[in-house]
Amino acid sequence: MKTRKSLILSLMLVISLSVSAQIGNIKSLGKKVLNEKTEQAKQEVEEKASNANPINEQGANPNLEGISQVAGKQTIIFSKTPIDPASPVESVTTFSAGDQVYALATLPKSLQELYNVGATSKVDVEVFIYSVKSPLYSYQKEPREEQFAFASMKVSGKTLTNKYLLVDIIPSPENTTAYGNPDIKYKEFVKKYDGPVNFAENFGKLEAGNHKFKVIIKCNYENTALGSFTIAGENFSVYGSISQKLNEFAMNAASATASMPKAEKSDPVLEKQMITAFKGSNDWANGRFDATETLRINIYDKDWYIRRHEISGAILHRYIR
Repeated sequence: MKTRKSLILSLMLVISLSVSAQIGNIKSLGKKVLNEKTEQAKQEVEEKASNANPINEQGANPNLEGISQVAGKQTIIFSKTPIDPASPVESVTTFSAGDQVYALATLPKSLQELYNVGATSKVDVEVFIYSVKSPLYSYQKEPREEQFAFASMKVSGKTLTNKYLLVDIIPSPENTTAYGNPDIKYKEFVKKYDGPVNFAENFGKLEAGNHKFKVIIKCNYENTALGSFTIAGENFSVYGSISQKLNEFAMNAASATASMPKAEKSDPVLEKQMITAFKGSNDWANGRFDATETLRINIYDKDWYIRRHEISGAILHRYIR
């Protein structure tokens, strides 16, 4: 082993000396090649620019259909009342504290096409809300953006085929597509729903004044729709109350549409053991589940699953859902 290492080091030294002897010539040749490549690249860029498609006033290329980059173009309209996609209203860009805020995002393609999925699939659409603020320093020309709120909605069903997406920012509980809609699902975190519930709560914490926001819809991690609006007022606490009402509505809607998974196995003894284990869990004791009794448990695995150690193969445990 020592002989082999010595041989390799010696060969490397010889190559290094050989390169050092020619280093002057290589530098001269490198500069020549670099200049030629730079000039060639410059000509190629100029040629492509002269043949490029025109750019419209909004900064988007009208001939590039289906491009997900919005490039500054406003493709989200806002309204104080629910929006009918068949006859959208003129966008409202100025709101007052207490107003409801609804949005309609126009997409370059249907969600099914954007994600390249089947009709029965579910996709995650991300909603980002940024607070647009003045620059901190005088030498900064562009306004700064701080993330104000975020939510991920799971979209499925007929909504996948639409080239638009209804996004409720601060809706009323009686007129919302965010909750109770089988095509749109927001996650629940310990008795609190994501989406408009979280949005309204954050707006309720705003200080008095005029605030500007930018909304970006991301599909497949790319900017797909963009819109901006301002909201002004002396007191935004009303949105805190709206947030609570929206959360209550979401919980009731979820209960109304809840269904038990199909039972694949019937075992009364095991089901009784499961109920005992469930009621003995920390989640039940801590009140995570807003319930006083367990009515039924369905076993939706046909049999037990075995988990083994990845190296030894020894059985670690078994489980059934």
